[in-house]
Amino acid sequence: MSQSGKQENVNEDVSARLDNAGVLLQSVSTGMEQDKITILPGHEPDYSACTFCLWKEDHTLGNALRWIIMKDPDVEFCGYSAPHPSEPKIHLRVQMYDNLSAVDCLRKALANLRDLLTTVSGQYNSSLKSGEFIREDDVDVRATVEATLRQRGFGADQDGDVNMAA
Repeated sequence: MSQSGKQENVNEDVSARLDNAGVLLQSVSTGMEQDKITILPGHEPDYSACTFCLWKEDHTLGNALRWIIMKDPDVEFCGYSAPHPSEPKIHLRVQMYDNLSAVDCLRKALANLRDLLTTVSGQYNSSLKSGEFIREDDVDVRATVEATLRQRGFGADQDGDVNMAA
C-alpha cells in the first residue's frame, strides 16, 4: 500500500474514533490529542456536503458559525448539534449549492468570524480606554427588597431579615 493510502486509512480511523463515546475517557487516560476539526464519515465525494466534528467546542462557537455560514448565499443548509452534554464537541453540518466545497465555506466562515470578533474586541477596548460608556451604580438588591417590604408593612427581625408574618 502506498504512503498516501496509509495516510487516508489513518485519517478515516481518526474520524471514526472521534465520533466514539469512549474517546473522551481514552484521551484523558492516555494523553491522546484530538484534531481540532475532522470530517465525519458520510460526506459527499466532492465535499459539497460534510459534517464536521469540532473538538472541545460548544454552543457558543456552534451557533456563531451556523449564523455566519447561513449568510453565504451558496449555502443550502447549515446546522449544528452537541451530540451529548458530557462530550466536549459539536457536529456542524454544511451543505452547499452547485457542488461547491463545504470545507472552503467553513474556512471562509472561520476567517469571517475571526475578523468580526477582532473588530468587536477593538471597539470594546477603545470604548473602555476612552471612558465613553454608560456606568451603572451597583445596587444592593437585598437592601432594596427589604426597604420595599418595610414600606409595604412587613417588619424585620433582629438579624435584619424581613418577617413575612408581620
